[in-house]
Order: sequence, then structure tokens, then C-alpha cells
Amino acid sequence: MEQDFLKEGNQTKITENISKIASEFTGESFDLIPQILKWIHKNLKSNSDEKIKEKVFRKRTAVQIIEDGFTTGCTDVALVFIVLARAKGIPTKYVEAIRNKWMEIGDEDSIDGHVFAEVFLNGEWHIIDPTDACLKFWYDRWIIYKIGLDSWDIGIHDFQELKQKFLEFRKDF
Repeated sequence: MEQDFLKEGNQTKITENISKIASEFTGESFDLIPQILKWIHKNLKSNSDEKIKEKVFRKRTAVQIIEDGFTTGCTDVALVFIVLARAKGIPTKYVEAIRNKWMEIGDEDSIDGHVFAEVFLNGEWHIIDPTDACLKFWYDRWIIYKIGLDSWDIGIHDFQELKQKFLEFRKDF
């Protein structure tokens, strides 16, 4: 099962550039996680411009995010983390989550979700929040929507698809 999460998704292809960046990280197991997170937060700037976010939200690959030099939120950060971890041989899941509170009383115009990663190290899965650069021990305020290789793998290519799928999930929950 964990070997399935070493595969490339359409957004998380391990290119020559990805392999080159990953080669900078040394050590094994958990030693790699902070190195990858530090690289992301040092080399990719956060861009909160709504027009740019609207244009690129869920539409870029990890390679494009790195080439562009900026992230627009948790999805972008997670995609880059996932591809770099897999390039180092760490099975890594893409985890799409929805905030509990939104499931109860959320506004249809404002979606409240987050993207995590899970890494398989030392024989078990561990939750990583790449955006906050931290290890988590449970999904305390979150409900897992879907797990896959990347956003496109779970069928989300833009904000409209995200909104539609979250609303359907909430209705059926």
C-alpha cells in the first residue's frame, strides 16, 4: 500500500529539476522532513494576490510552482512537499481535508479546507502540515475528504470543482 504513494501523479512528476533539488537533502527518515520544509519556505514566497490565485488555483504542477517561485496556499505548498519527499523515496499521500466547523455551519460561498501530507516512515504513517511546517498527531479540527497522489488525482482541478465536491460531500455526510 505505501508503495502506491511513491508513484507520480500528473501534478507531482519527478523531473530532472525535482531530482536535482532533492539531491541537496541528506540523511534518512525524519531527518529529511525539516530539510524539505525549510527549502520550500526559503525558496517559495507566498502570494496572496486574489487575481493570481484565481488564475492558478489547483491548475499548476509542482514543477510549475517551483519555477514560478511562489505559492498561493496550502495546496501549492503540499504539492511541492509531496514531490520532493517522493523524490527522496518517502511514500507520501496527498490529503484533502475539510474543517469540522464548515461541515456544520459553513457558508456555500466560502470553502474551508486544508491540504496535508502523510509520510510513511519507520513503518507507519505520520501527518505533516507542509504549510505550517509541522508534524501533527491527529486531524483534530478536520474531516478527511479524500486521499490521493495529488489534487488532480482526486478530481479537483480548480475552485469550482473544489466547491462542488465539498458541497456534495457535506450534503451526503
